[in-house]
Amino acid sequence: MKYASLKYNISMSENEIEETQSHQKRIKSNIGDNIQSIATEQFLPIVDKRFNRDALNQVHENEKFLLIMNGWYTHMPENWPPSESIIPVFIGFHITESYHVKKLLLSDESISYYKRNEPIGCRDKKTAELLSDRGVKTYYSKCLTLTFPKREYEPQNGKVFLVDVEDIPIPKNLEQGSLSLTHIVPRFISDENKTLIAKQILDKYKNEACLVITSRIHCAIPCIAFGIPVIFFGDPDDYRLSILQDLGIEIYKKPKFPIIYNVLKRSRKTAKNNFLFLKFFEVLCEIYRKIFINKYVNWNPILVSIENEKAEIIKKTKETIKFILKENVD
Repeated sequence: MKYASLKYNISMSENEIEETQSHQKRIKSNIGDNIQSIATEQFLPIVDKRFNRDALNQVHENEKFLLIMNGWYTHMPENWPPSESIIPVFIGFHITESYHVKKLLLSDESISYYKRNEPIGCRDKKTAELLSDRGVKTYYSKCLTLTFPKREYEPQNGKVFLVDVEDIPIPKNLEQGSLSLTHIVPRFISDENKTLIAKQILDKYKNEACLVITSRIHCAIPCIAFGIPVIFFGDPDDYRLSILQDLGIEIYKKPKFPIIYNVLKRSRKTAKNNFLFLKFFEVLCEIYRKIFINKYVNWNPILVSIENEKAEIIKKTKETIKFILKENVD
């Protein structure tokens, strides 16, 4: 038996997908996908090959490859279902909220494929519902990024990490001395290097963060697993994010008119050599902050403990892989 993991030739956020489809603008990559592969590879004895998530029907190998299907599916639904060279292990599976994707991933051919590989472990309850409504056996597996080990100690003088929240007003006491990061990287970076960047960022969270404020689900979930308090901004009605609510993490809506705040912050940076202009834009930023900051946000969140739940996910994942190996070897 050979083992495979996923790689990502295309990796975009939903907004970037829409922009690309309508305007054919340049595509950037989201290392959140690579973080998911890092999590799945914890459960494999070796990674013999990596297959493109968005072209799994084009995998033609002489040997069978076990592949954990944790992740977001898919940018190219016309390339679904995967080929017979792949033995799928469906854990953390998510079908994106797109009519075109749902039409193909819930087609009769796709439903037959799921039924041949039951049960299907789903990252969210909505994906489980979409499949179970078509007669597929499913269960709510959550995401394997929840299985990262909890850090052994909290850092002394830990930092507040601001991850892809540049359009969100943050209280001054948290913003001062914070570290800003992004999960978005240029598309031309190789998948191997994106994985390296993802590992470095995960290590940074684990070793340095005392609080993470983010809009990225695969920043939030690994940090929860590490034992780091998280504040999350996004759409509370987006079922892609519902796993966070199930873990006890509140999803706060982003503020209105974010472009104004971005313009003010950029202007403040460009005016840093002019004292009067600098003060002017600092005052405007502070006015915006006071008007639009989310007063309902708990800026001092408690740590969410998931160790019992993590142990159950790990146990179920190992049992599922063992079962599928036995079925395919026998």
